[in-house]
Amino acid sequence: MIMKKMLSLLLVIVLTVSFTACGNGSDDKKSSENQTITLNVWHQWSNDTNELKKIYDQAVEEYMNQHPNITINTEILDTEAYKAKISAEFAGSATDIDVFYYWGSGMARKLIKADKLLALDEYISHEVRESVLPGAADAFEYRGHYYSLPSFSWYMTLFCNKKIFDKAGLKIPSTYDELLKVCIDLRKVQGIIPIASGAKDGWNAAFIYQALALREVGATKINQMLEGITGFEDQGYLEAAKKVTELYEAGAFGDNPLEMGSDDANAIFLSGNAAMRFNGSWFANQVYTDASALIAPEDVVACKIPMIAGKGNESDYCGGFVESFWVNKRTEYKKEAAEFAIYINRCMGKRAYESGTGFSGWNDSYDESGLNPLFLQIEKYINEGDVSVLAWDTSLDANPAKIHNDQVQRLFSQGADLEEFIDAHKQAISKR
Repeated sequence: MIMKKMLSLLLVIVLTVSFTACGNGSDDKKSSENQTITLNVWHQWSNDTNELKKIYDQAVEEYMNQHPNITINTEILDTEAYKAKISAEFAGSATDIDVFYYWGSGMARKLIKADKLLALDEYISHEVRESVLPGAADAFEYRGHYYSLPSFSWYMTLFCNKKIFDKAGLKIPSTYDELLKVCIDLRKVQGIIPIASGAKDGWNAAFIYQALALREVGATKINQMLEGITGFEDQGYLEAAKKVTELYEAGAFGDNPLEMGSDDANAIFLSGNAAMRFNGSWFANQVYTDASALIAPEDVVACKIPMIAGKGNESDYCGGFVESFWVNKRTEYKKEAAEFAIYINRCMGKRAYESGTGFSGWNDSYDESGLNPLFLQIEKYINEGDVSVLAWDTSLDANPAKIHNDQVQRLFSQGADLEEFIDAHKQAISKR
């Protein structure tokens, strides 16, 4: 009798663990044990040093252990190639994709309108619905249906190497005028690039422009433009472009910014050869965990985007909940694909927060013991935030997003045509 009770208790424990991984009651419903299936899952975390890739790989391994009849086959491309490939695949039936990572709004919204994505409503349990933080799923809802659920949010940050500033006798900038001045002064410091831009990757170049546009135009007006309510008319868009070219001409981005991509820029900053880096809050984790880093993590401080005199609202910020896994409506395994998408989103949200990589969209319990001071500093900023703007290339359709990134990259070269920059944006946005 004692042995039977012990075996029964062990079975209960095993079942409980299998149903609660990565959340408080994920409510996984097992598919038929007799059917062996493979889900093709795509994402864009191609660098092995990326904490999100590590989190994903661990979560997938655990999922397959819990679901021995399901194999997760993961396909990976780097960000720019990934966006192009997803667009090309869904121009057809995307038969090689069951679940895929993408950003809410923009392209995802276009795919929903084209009836390419699976609504998840019937697969979302009451417990799951109640666990999503208020407002965190807004980017994934369309006409009353949820096509995905949140994973984690981000916050655009100006990372500064305090040691470089102290050594040069300079103050970390809080306004654009101060930013321009310190960039000019830092150019005199041998071996130091003022801002590691990563402009070879269009989204990195766009981050810097979008940061300045946020301060020139304001979050509310930019959101109206991205939603198609207004056009690309505000004078602030031109002023932001002028400021990017002004920084370029001052040598803020080094001699050849278009030769360095995102990974290059991260490495330059972490080696102590760049004073500043505009990046998402996920970079805070890399500052503390990258084995190749030569800087002391305590020398790095997180700052808000510098203000522009007489303009903007300091509580506006770039970021929010937009990253998620979606399900191809053409998948052969709708139930299994939907349940995996819900699982991986919740798991990514929980573990991204616990690793100091992102801010979870779920009301779960968390182990905060490992959160680094840089991440906690950014968390304070996001709690003070009011109106957010998502990255433009995640809000715009694929073609306008590409035009935006391409045009911004031209600002990082000699003789940028600002009139062409504005006209190209006006045409791309008016055609939506």
